[in-house]
Amino acid sequence: MRVAGQRSAKQTERLPRRIAVMRDHAAVATVQAARFTPSSGADVQPCGSRYGFSFTLGAWGWILAVLLIVLVFRAGAAQPADGEWSVFGYAGQWSANNIGSILRGRTEFRDTYVGVAGASRTLYGFRESLSLELEANAGVHTGLQHHSEVNTALLLRWRPFPNRYLNTSVAFGLGPSYAFRTPEVEQHPRRPAARLLVFMPVEITFAQPGARNPRWEVLFRVHHRSGAFGLVSDARGSNFVSAGVRFRFSDNADRR
Repeated sequence: MRVAGQRSAKQTERLPRRIAVMRDHAAVATVQAARFTPSSGADVQPCGSRYGFSFTLGAWGWILAVLLIVLVFRAGAAQPADGEWSVFGYAGQWSANNIGSILRGRTEFRDTYVGVAGASRTLYGFRESLSLELEANAGVHTGLQHHSEVNTALLLRWRPFPNRYLNTSVAFGLGPSYAFRTPEVEQHPRRPAARLLVFMPVEITFAQPGARNPRWEVLFRVHHRSGAFGLVSDARGSNFVSAGVRFRFSDNADRR
């Protein structure tokens, strides 16, 4: 009986130590998770079809698609373009927010970056309002992750956007994106990251009006990788808020 009582007393003494160790482990796990997770969890809900935010973002996507179709029909039949080529480069920083919040001006940056260089060609023009472009680019990641990726997309560009002081255009693209290593910032406990995702760039450009230097454009882009609402993958993807320049080779640029 004495031996049993001594064992029970020792176990009772060890219990607070075990609880303290468990608390330490939980604190370490919380710190590691916070490395890739922003403070406002509601603002960065995943885009998978199992989450409430996916309906809102999906609804905006359908609205955008309908608007683009209306603009195409208003512009008239597509005509083959002259094959205008352009080259571009930009650099960006990862934002832990979803793309909807970024477009509303809300960002929470983390210490990981991307540098991208690429080329594009205009395939078709819809009068003077819209054009269809094919783009290919390659990017290098540094910071919290170190890998390369390649992307290609078809972009629908609307120009000239009404502004007498600047030549302005907006563009949205869709295509495949492949990372040569699994992106660290796209890891999630319930949604494993994937190398192959959908590339969906959202871009706005500015250039000087008239004949000053319209070949050069300043671009601002959200470099977005996504699982396309669960259609391609359940991975949460990533968003890099970026800025850069584009140079157009065609002489048509001088007449914009």
